[in-house]
Amino acid sequence: MSEHKKPELSVILPSIRPERLPGFYKSLCESTSLQFELIVVGPNPLPEELLQYRNIKYVRDFGHPTRAQNIALLVAEGENVTWQADDAIMLPGSVDANMKILREMGGNPLNVVIAKYQEGQVGSVDRDRQHDDSYFKIAAGPAASPYLPPDWWLFNVAFMHRSFLEALGGFNSEFEGTWSSQTDLAIRAQAAGAIVKMSGIACMICDHMPGTTGDHEPIHNCQTFHDEPLLHAKYRNNEWPKNESIAAEIMNWKNVETVWTRRFK
Repeated sequence: MSEHKKPELSVILPSIRPERLPGFYKSLCESTSLQFELIVVGPNPLPEELLQYRNIKYVRDFGHPTRAQNIALLVAEGENVTWQADDAIMLPGSVDANMKILREMGGNPLNVVIAKYQEGQVGSVDRDRQHDDSYFKIAAGPAASPYLPPDWWLFNVAFMHRSFLEALGGFNSEFEGTWSSQTDLAIRAQAAGAIVKMSGIACMICDHMPGTTGDHEPIHNCQTFHDEPLLHAKYRNNEWPKNESIAAEIMNWKNVETVWTRRFK
């Protein structure tokens, strides 16, 4: 019997856009030479052209995007893990470049590498234009708090050891949108001693639908009316983390809606 090696990297992908998946998978293959698995969680089956690939896992679920992330984590087998968006195109060699930095940091499971990204129409974004580092810090956005260190990083695109992510309880499914749960993860990870390095390398370009345009309305509404108030309640509070555990409950995805009513009526 042939022996199949575990993947070096698990790529978590909540998805509602199956038509974008073939392009995403192709760009992911062009971004890395590592043995990887892609874990897609969402309501729509994989396109038929992707069924031939044995390194793609699919779980059907109608819950919110953070719930999808945590379900994907439960079936992840890679030593390392990252997460992406299904409206993204990965840049050639970018995953390898970021993973090389993670390896060079050594074997400490608390090591994390974060990468840059761009938002806009994928076909028209200037790939050489970069946001400066401040754009990727918690203090620059709606999660800013006087009780959090101003130099802490966001984890919108991160590469980390799966063991550390699991020890943190994964993505907190109390948050619905991925930006919010990834920000919550970043805060908890750095409070737990994460050693974070900004690679400065652009990893992907993703489309951007402002406000309630396109299919973005559920994400806009959950972040505005649910997730940001929850972030403020948790972290604009000088009692955190004294008043609760840094680790989330990894199975709390079971406590939220099975069918996310913001998107599926």
